[in-house]
Amino acid sequence: MAVHYFSEKTWVELEEEIKKGSVIILPVGTTEEHGRHLPVGTDEMIARGYADMLAEECDKLGVPVLVMETINFGFSMSVVRQWPGCPNIDTRTFSNYIFDIADSLVQMGFRKIVMLDCHGNHDCLLRMVMREIADKHGVYTMTLAPGSLGGEVYDRLKKDPQGDIHGGEYETSCILYLRPGLVKTEEYTHADAIRCNTKLRGPVSTWGLQKTTTGIYGDPTTATAELGKAVLEAAAVKGAEYIREYHDVKL
Repeated sequence: MAVHYFSEKTWVELEEEIKKGSVIILPVGTTEEHGRHLPVGTDEMIARGYADMLAEECDKLGVPVLVMETINFGFSMSVVRQWPGCPNIDTRTFSNYIFDIADSLVQMGFRKIVMLDCHGNHDCLLRMVMREIADKHGVYTMTLAPGSLGGEVYDRLKKDPQGDIHGGEYETSCILYLRPGLVKTEEYTHADAIRCNTKLRGPVSTWGLQKTTTGIYGDPTTATAELGKAVLEAAAVKGAEYIREYHDVKL
């Protein structure tokens, strides 16, 4: 199945997509350092790869979707900006940008928009946009995060008991599956494997609980392409089920 991309359609074709109630998928990543072993485009590569896999699963379920171009730049905390590779966008500019995209899609006539949250610092910003779009238009958008949707499979298969926050087993496995030639395995290190108090992770920012010397929070040495494939496939199947219900429900 060929993924249907928004940018490859004419306005006439998009008009038909609006009439049949196609769901928009907007992959949202960013560009930032991911240690010495991963490319700075890790988040946007995962966003783009996951969007394609998700669209294929939606096609199997008979749900019409259009995949938009990936958002490659966003907000990152200063802790990762001490290394090269992070063209940073402040939170308000980023939120306004995503809002304007969603706002214009609604004005075109699209009523179902799914934002893929593939960078941890964007979660609250995308949810704020969801609320603002609902307030302005009465249109209810959706956010999906592959890390959460594939979390059960990851927890079952991972080798690192502490898991991955940034540049560790999960993200490295995803890139080993999606773009293996870009992973520098000779640069693997467990120097910044997660050691911080797990009870405080979440209520307190991990970045404050543990310092990093390499730019990562996790252990990439246990990563495999097989793990990346399993997690992303599981996330695509589950995400497509969410989108099918979202497509069918009257909001």
